[in-house]
Amino acid sequence: MSEIEATDSVLFGVSVDSVESHKRFRTEQKFGFSLLADTEFKVSTQYSGIIERFNASKRTTFIIDKAGYIRAIDREVNTKTHGADVVAQLKEVLPKIAVGQTAPDFIATDGAGKTHQLSEFRGKKNVVLAFYPRDFGTG
Repeated sequence: MSEIEATDSVLFGVSVDSVESHKRFRTEQKFGFSLLADTEFKVSTQYSGIIERFNASKRTTFIIDKAGYIRAIDREVNTKTHGADVVAQLKEVLPKIAVGQTAPDFIATDGAGKTHQLSEFRGKKNVVLAFYPRDFGTG
């Protein structure tokens, strides 16, 4: 198990190259993670931006937690130390939850469209979080 996987994280590389190009590159370079083909530039435009003169994504790394929050953005990627840099950032920015510690704040929307923030209840009510796969569905 890699140090990144040990933080319960998954790593994806994203570029505007084709799936076929990624397969060749991954095999040649012996990459240990998935490369996502963003051939329509949608993800790259939303997250990293595009270097127009090269028609390519800007080199940027995002750490997104399990709740979907962006916890870190690295726009100064050093390709020689990138793996170690990502591991260090993961250990620094991801919430660590243990019994007896204050829970990290979060915002979630219920089925009626109302938004709730955990900190709104602090000092007022106990909160029980019950997680269900696909909201009692078949998933």
